[in-house]
Amino acid sequence: MKKTIRMALFIIILSITLTPVESMAFTVPDEIRQKANELQLDAESAILINADTGDILYEKNINQKEYPASITKLMTMLLAFENCNMDETITFSRNAVFSIEPGSSHIGIDQGEEITVDQAMYAIMLQSANEVSNGVAEHIDGSLEAFASHMTQRAKELGAVNTNFVNANGLHDENHYTTAYDMALIARELLKYPHFKDILSCTYYEIPPTNIQSETRYLHGQTQLIKEASAFYYQYCEGGKTGFTDQAGNTLVAYAEKDGTEIISVVLKSTGYGEYTDTIKLFDYGFENFKTQNICSAGSLCQNTTAVEEGLFKDETFSVAGNYASDITVTLPLNSSLSDIKTNVNMLENLSVPLSRGDVIGSVSFVLNGEEIGKTDIISADDIGTQTAPVMAGTQNKKAIDIKFAALLVLLSAAAVFLIRLAVIKIRYEHRRKKRRQRLKYYRETNFQNIELSSKSRKYR
Repeated sequence: MKKTIRMALFIIILSITLTPVESMAFTVPDEIRQKANELQLDAESAILINADTGDILYEKNINQKEYPASITKLMTMLLAFENCNMDETITFSRNAVFSIEPGSSHIGIDQGEEITVDQAMYAIMLQSANEVSNGVAEHIDGSLEAFASHMTQRAKELGAVNTNFVNANGLHDENHYTTAYDMALIARELLKYPHFKDILSCTYYEIPPTNIQSETRYLHGQTQLIKEASAFYYQYCEGGKTGFTDQAGNTLVAYAEKDGTEIISVVLKSTGYGEYTDTIKLFDYGFENFKTQNICSAGSLCQNTTAVEEGLFKDETFSVAGNYASDITVTLPLNSSLSDIKTNVNMLENLSVPLSRGDVIGSVSFVLNGEEIGKTDIISADDIGTQTAPVMAGTQNKKAIDIKFAALLVLLSAAAVFLIRLAVIKIRYEHRRKKRRQRLKYYRETNFQNIELSSKSRKYR
């Protein structure tokens, strides 16, 4: 039992030691925070984050629970990306089609009608189709209730712990709520799927005739930020998802990218066209004050160091090339530069070979204005003082034999060969002596008989 506990603790400590940390918590400088306080948003709660790093650039009541309305559908789309192929066919049930509120957003899907998951995704994003969201939910989990539970569980896995979903479309329910921070986490996760960007930026899409509908459906996007003719057009906006109910007010999640910096805004419970004016204010604030910077890349050279191999008679020193273990991308104030970042390299003491490629040999941290903004491990770039053996199925490479032990084996083997050779020489010598004694005895006996015969011969003459 104690051995098991020690092993578990070792694994935990090892995982903490070896896991590269890509970025640290970001603190908005005071002079920029003052600009944030002057934004005066209409929304009850709002957030702006860096899409690459997750750093919070602006916040207003970000953990306050609000009704999301149709931005709920971003979670529905995320589960579709995670659980479906885009060419799968959805067949709509009566419950999926007719359980939505009369007059709510839809594209006129009928019971038994079939469309692909990909077509459903465009219908959800562009037309906010509630019955299509229901069809996706049943396609994935078999029922609307099971899918709602799936949504909530997946949100919590992402860190959205103040969210509870009871439907796939966002139609009002007192137990259906989220926060600006939680929606930012969900929106950021969607960026892992490149096809989401295609759907996000689309303003027009056609669904061709289906097994039931003989006419083409023409879908028009609702997000004003990407329509050039709109008063709320924003040049750098990539798209977004709107929402509205009487209880939720106007909600909007939007994405924008400029000069390599991508940001995500969430505004909840705005009035009038406040969701658009608030989002534009947030985008301008983000691009005017922040930038995204890659400060090191995984696999690139960090530093050379030395390692010692203990020999039988003397130690030998090896040069070891160290690489960064991971990419580090950070948020920086717009007026800062890489020269402002201090790099602290800490190599492990008493480093010894053999070393395998990927072994941790140190760490590096990056500091800006006294604050650590990033940290990662330094790993060996090559195999040093060892040879990589083939890996058998279900096994691992054996550790290289210690040099002193190998030397001892060589000495013992040489001594054994010497003793065996001495024994062989002695056996051969004794064998030759025995044969000489036998020949001498035979010679003497033969000569004695010859003398006796000669004597008798002379006697009887």
